[in-house]
This record gives sequence, structure tokens and C-alpha cells, in this order.
Amino acid sequence: MYKNRREVIKMLSALGASTALSQALAQHMQQMQAPSAAPANLETIPAKSIPWEQGTCAFCSMPLKTPAPGAWMNRTFTPGFFEQTYSQIALKEPQKGMEAIHFESIACMVNYAWIYGLRDGVGSTFYVADRGLYDPAKGPEAVRLMPARQAVYLWGEKRGWVVMDAKIAAFSSKVEAEVFARKNPDLGRTRILDWQTLLDLAPLPEMNLVNLLAKHAGLLK
Repeated sequence: MYKNRREVIKMLSALGASTALSQALAQHMQQMQAPSAAPANLETIPAKSIPWEQGTCAFCSMPLKTPAPGAWMNRTFTPGFFEQTYSQIALKEPQKGMEAIHFESIACMVNYAWIYGLRDGVGSTFYVADRGLYDPAKGPEAVRLMPARQAVYLWGEKRGWVVMDAKIAAFSSKVEAEVFARKNPDLGRTRILDWQTLLDLAPLPEMNLVNLLAKHAGLLK
């Protein structure tokens, strides 16, 4: 649903943005065209190839593939850590020479779509990696994509269990998500969410959210 100026200012204020930044971003959002009603039939556009070696997230600019130890900001990550939440917006018509927009977290994709007004099933199809089928030891070759609208999502309160501290991973069914949660009790409190709920909650919490929203709104360089 189209977000008016007051709603955006309230949201950013809650996130800790300054009054000036909140009002500027709200003005940007107000200028965006209000979306039309959802179509009766959602388009399904095939997923595109993934640029694992050189690709970066369109929202936060982090690598899509887990970097080698010390190769990114001198940090070391568990093998296969980034790939487990890879997400993609496959486009019906290329944009800026791209057939797809790539993300290293589900929250990054949802937030990017929120700020730019992209809609799943309308000129694009949103995809997520199936965490239930993913083997971190195999990395990119183990990633299997599924339409985001068909997935269920596990939220876990533990910090840092997925990239950008977004706390969300995708599964093919509620049963698969519950099995994963039982096998990983250190996730703390968990919730099972559907795709529409993620869209309704957007922008989703993740690291550096306010600055990233402001950057993509053209307010920060």
C-alpha cells in the first residue's frame, strides 16, 4: 500500500533517523507513484544466473559469495555463510543492462523493493534460497532458488545467524522451518512468517537500515 508522508516520517523516527532526514525521505516516498491494485495473475519470470565471483548486493553492497578469510574488511566468516540467504529479483525487461537484481539477504531484497516500489509478479519475480536444502560446506553450488511468494520464513532472535543480522531465512514449508529451528535451539525465540507478512512489515530491520534507505532515496552519497 502507498505510504504517505506522515507514515514514513513516523517509521524513520522510530528507527532513530534525524527529523531532517526523515522528512526528506518522506518527501521522496510521497513523490513515488502509488501502486495499482494487485493483478489477478502474478507473472513468473525464470530465475537468472548468479554472479557469485564478482557480484555484490544491490542494497547493502556486500559480496554475494562468502569471502575468503580476511578478504573483506579483514573479517572471517563461516564457510557458506553469505549464500544461505541469497535473494534475487528476476526482471521481465532488463534494467541498466541487468536481467536480475541480486541480494545477499532476504531483508535487503524486501527493503530494496520497498524503497523502489518493485512488486513481485508485476514485471518481476522475487526468488530466495531454500535454506532447508542448503549445505554451507558446498557454498554456491548448493543454492536452490524458489519463488519468494511460495516460501515460508523463519525468524530467529539470535544475533548474527544470517548476514546483515536480518534474522530471517527461507524454507520450502513450515515443517522444514520447524525442523531447522529444533536442530538449532540457540536461535532463541522463533516465528514462522509468510511472504505477505514480510512485505507488510517492510522495511525489515537489518544492520545500517536508516543510512541504506536514505542512500537509495538519493539523500546520501
